[in-house]
Amino acid sequence: MISREALARVTRNSVLNRAETLAERRGAIWHRTCAYEGGNTVLTANVDGSVDDQDHYEACVVLDESADSVVECTCNCSWSGRFKGACKHCVALVLDFNEHAHDYEGFGHVDQVYTSSALSSYIESSVRKPRLRVPRKKPASGSIVLEPTLYCEGDVCLRLRIIGASGSYVITSVSEFADHLARGSYHTYGTCLAFTHTLDMFEPTSAKIASFVLRAVQNRRAFAAERSGGHGRNGGPGSGKVKIGRQMRLTGPEIDELVDFMMGRRVIIDGMSPSGAVVRKRAVTVCQGDPDVGIGFETKDDGAFEIVREGEADFFTSDGLLYAVQDDRLFRCTSRLNDVANFMTNVYGNVASHLMLSRGDAPRFAEAVLPSLERTFKVHVPDELDDLRPDPLELEFRIGHARGGITCDVLAIYGESSYHIARREVGESIESGRDVVGEADARALVGRFFTLGATSSVARIPDDDPDAMARFVFEGMAELRKVGTVITTESYDRLAATATPRITMGLSVRAKLINLTVSAEDLPLNELYALLDSYRQHRRFHRLADGSFVDLSRVDLSEAVELADELGLTSEDLARGSVEIPSYKAFILDSMVPDAQKDLSFSTYIDNFHAVDPSVYEPPASVAPILRPYQKAGFQWLSALCDMGFGGILADEMGLGKSLQMISLLLARREEGPALIVCPASLVYNWRSEIKKFAPSLNVALVAGGAEERAELRQENWYDVYITSYELLRRDIEDYSKMDFWCEVLDEAQYIKNRDTLIARTVKLVPARNRFALTGTPIENRVSELWSIFDYLMPGFLASYDRFRERYEQPILDGDESAARLLSETVAPFVLRRRKDEVLTDLPDKLEQVVYAELDGEQRKLYHAHEQALRVALSKSRDNVFGKDRMEILAELMRLRQICCDPALVYEDYEGGSAKLDAIMDLVSASVDAQQKMLVFSQFTSYLDVIARKLDESRVSYYVLTGATPKKRRIKLVNAFNKDDTPVFLISLKAGGTGLNLTGANVVVHADPWWNAAAQNQATDRAHRIGQTKDVTVYKVIARDTIEDRILALQEAKSDLAEQVVGEGGGSSLGSLRKEDLIELLGD
Repeated sequence: MISREALARVTRNSVLNRAETLAERRGAIWHRTCAYEGGNTVLTANVDGSVDDQDHYEACVVLDESADSVVECTCNCSWSGRFKGACKHCVALVLDFNEHAHDYEGFGHVDQVYTSSALSSYIESSVRKPRLRVPRKKPASGSIVLEPTLYCEGDVCLRLRIIGASGSYVITSVSEFADHLARGSYHTYGTCLAFTHTLDMFEPTSAKIASFVLRAVQNRRAFAAERSGGHGRNGGPGSGKVKIGRQMRLTGPEIDELVDFMMGRRVIIDGMSPSGAVVRKRAVTVCQGDPDVGIGFETKDDGAFEIVREGEADFFTSDGLLYAVQDDRLFRCTSRLNDVANFMTNVYGNVASHLMLSRGDAPRFAEAVLPSLERTFKVHVPDELDDLRPDPLELEFRIGHARGGITCDVLAIYGESSYHIARREVGESIESGRDVVGEADARALVGRFFTLGATSSVARIPDDDPDAMARFVFEGMAELRKVGTVITTESYDRLAATATPRITMGLSVRAKLINLTVSAEDLPLNELYALLDSYRQHRRFHRLADGSFVDLSRVDLSEAVELADELGLTSEDLARGSVEIPSYKAFILDSMVPDAQKDLSFSTYIDNFHAVDPSVYEPPASVAPILRPYQKAGFQWLSALCDMGFGGILADEMGLGKSLQMISLLLARREEGPALIVCPASLVYNWRSEIKKFAPSLNVALVAGGAEERAELRQENWYDVYITSYELLRRDIEDYSKMDFWCEVLDEAQYIKNRDTLIARTVKLVPARNRFALTGTPIENRVSELWSIFDYLMPGFLASYDRFRERYEQPILDGDESAARLLSETVAPFVLRRRKDEVLTDLPDKLEQVVYAELDGEQRKLYHAHEQALRVALSKSRDNVFGKDRMEILAELMRLRQICCDPALVYEDYEGGSAKLDAIMDLVSASVDAQQKMLVFSQFTSYLDVIARKLDESRVSYYVLTGATPKKRRIKLVNAFNKDDTPVFLISLKAGGTGLNLTGANVVVHADPWWNAAAQNQATDRAHRIGQTKDVTVYKVIARDTIEDRILALQEAKSDLAEQVVGEGGGSSLGSLRKEDLIELLGD
């Protein structure tokens, strides 16, 4: 009896707990033995694994029961030797012995007098007997050799010998050897060889053999289990019933696989050949090829022949593959010899009798057998037998064409005789001497292309099956010419087009539009549409109006179709011969069309673009003094794009004054007509305020209010700038579509990132000569968001979405850096992005810090319970119904995150504490004491209410801004916070993450992490922007060891996509998460 305290001294508590569970499981410990050595108790047993019943391990424990101690533990599990202390299998064995000692074989059989421990050890070393069956000399890794023997006796069986440095042993049970490999068991062979059965212990070829044997045994067990309907561990029902002794019968594919990795190496061959001859046991080299064999003929007096073998070899087949043993080589025969495998095994290999050919059978042998043998190996044919061959078959195919289609008459010609063989009647007799096989092959070849009617003697392809006709014209004719003579009529010859059509394109510029001209050689232009349509449908052939066929695989239409796909043109567009294309697609055309097809006007246009000097554009005098150098450069970049007819994305980091740069452009070009600014509803007053501040001479119409008021403002034609929100634009698009703007500007253009939304489609309906987008995050979650913005700026610039996804999005998702680089290079001229650390050298530092809150008590219990329930729900949700459960699961995920903040957000009766709230209040106290002003962001307005109540209790004044805050009051709150002494501003992340200037604060607290790091960075930039004079400290408050921890890791792992394409950090989004992502977020 060993106490639990004694066991706790030799293992970890967690291992002891798992061992207790294992020991209590019925039947988990078996083959139990007990012995006594030197005053100690030695226990051995097989112990099941704890995961399932498929694995078991061999455990041995030495106990000193008198001292209540465990002396030694050994086990062949993966734990032993890797970690300190006894494994759960050894501990479970001791616990089982404590309860069931009388069930152990050998229990109580102990002598009254024991040999002393010291003397016992000396005796052991003297007789060199390994203790606990552990061999003294361990083989080196890669030193064990497996010698395979192929034993042939009807079937082909595999036998194995295992060879070590000190001896070799026959493997008497192939299935037990496979079991040792599967478990990595330590096993002894004889007295000289013992090792752990892992593949790295075998030399390379032997490792392949061992792996092969393991798979073969497992396959047999799986098959047996399937047949019996059983499934269990080794020794149980199902797969464990398969026991294989010293040899394993191999299937044909297994022989083929074994031969593959033994190619060029030696194996042992033994047994008896299929012909009955004893095969001398010997080593042979495996090779691919045919043995050196052949036949000759001796003519007998009565006109008969004796077939003489030239070269001895033993042949055997397995699942249709022919093998041969000749001298010291084992051949896997080629397909050439496999064609006569039956002859080689049953006739050539039958050495027990002479091979005789009677005079009466000789003609049939010469006609039906001799040709196939001559195609296979050396045959010496005497003149007497050669004279018995029939006339050779000659084939003639007569091809014609009429209104009914293409016809084919097939003639089989033997000397002066000929036969029509396209159709053979059932029961029709064939004259002796005709090549029945050759005629059948000819009919089969014709049947691949033609059909034969019930009454007609010629084969036919009907005229209403043009694909079949074209296939014969371009493929079938060549096949017929390989086997015979082909004669055609003139009408048939006209079916193949005399020339291959060729399409060329030309480029020119007229009135800032690109003119693409399309011409076709050897093809009327009015047939180009149909030809391109066939090509787009991936058809192999196309029939022209004159009835002739064109093989589209020989026509180079890829350039024209690729260009059309890139530009969004239809086949009908190209067939018109001339297409006008917007100038911003000039670069696509320039890269895809050869220089020889561009006229001078187009080349000059491209050269002029590259030669544009933005420095020639000077900002208006009223704003020039206040523009920083990088803002002046942004104005000049926008001006250059305007003059070239292009759009662009001003993607400067938040706080760098994108609105000021755009206002400067609008002021400089006010004479070109009215401009339209579309922005979120929360920013319409900001824009009016900014324009009034920097360009008071511009007449601004803020199109808001009721429908009638908005209509009156739109009807006024003296405004320079109209400002409206995305939502109001959607409502009033019918009126806006009738107006004419020189420029349309989208602020916070990520609003149109989803290409299928109504607002994304609406903004494209506004007539505007130039379009610009302002956003600090052109890519938040997916590359497709960039496509959506460019489809607004310059439709077709990035081709259709399907084309964009194929070329860029999917390769980038698959990790193709070259695709990301190509996309970046393509959009680079039209995206301007600067970061604050690049252009604002005088901007104070931004210091980021993660503050961890430790959940405890009731909050920790509630979190764990909710997380476990959500994990179970996710694991049970099948992939095909996950989409249906998605909203419910995401709602549960939100509640889990709210529990991290404060369980009171989920449970109304919760009265416990909140670790995060305490951490936030500590930051507030420190900030107030240091006379610093603080912004607190949360995505949960209900959590802002909780924080507000805590601030009230602490008598700390604060402002609150959420989505419910009226637009005009937002401006008042921002101005008040920047001027007065109120220390805290509580802001909802969605409502206040953009469009606010809060440089009065220099401390930012993110109370809870959002999925998208870019959204949090935007919020931080409310304080860290132009006008800030102090270092900004950003605190991210995270509940440790919760989903928040893993959201933070997810942000970091997925933030490099946007950086690759446009040089900005993005992140993930809740909507883009897959089921696997959600499971990973819940942790282990």
